[in-house]
Amino acid sequence: MLLYTYVLFLITLILGIFAVFFTVQFYNIIFHGFAPLVSTGENVMGRILDNLTIKDGAKVYELGCGKATFLRSAEKKFPKAEYFGVEYSFLPFVVTETQLALTDSKIKVEKENIFKTDLEEADIIYCYLNIKTMAELEKKFSAECKPGTQIISYRFHLPNKKEDKVLEIDKNSKVYFYTL
Repeated sequence: MLLYTYVLFLITLILGIFAVFFTVQFYNIIFHGFAPLVSTGENVMGRILDNLTIKDGAKVYELGCGKATFLRSAEKKFPKAEYFGVEYSFLPFVVTETQLALTDSKIKVEKENIFKTDLEEADIIYCYLNIKTMAELEKKFSAECKPGTQIISYRFHLPNKKEDKVLEIDKNSKVYFYTL
């Protein structure tokens, strides 16, 4: 009977955590305009990295990094760069920090609003956000980033900036490459 109670408690706890996570995600998406937690697929990531050169010592950022999919993939292919993730949502931040702590990764992740992140040192910035956020970030990029900073955005373009290259993944998704 005690084992049954314990198992029931664990199931209830896990379901409760998921319910809270999805409620917070829904609230942030609807009322704050955040992008949902969706990772870039491995096949897409491979195609992006095949079209990108990251120099030794480059400072690479992933805004709204979630599980830091881009940073992890880039670190494997270009290990001598510096990698920084920015995630505002608590649960993805904690999960990512825990996963990174269990590896030899040098990726640094901050729990911070992407609009408060200092991007002056960024050489490359990767985003998989939404169109509203990209429009707002375009202003931030222009104000903060140094000339030559590369912006890579999956699915959502910068509305007023001409892309250097567009990588078509399929008829519904593209990767946009920009140089400021």
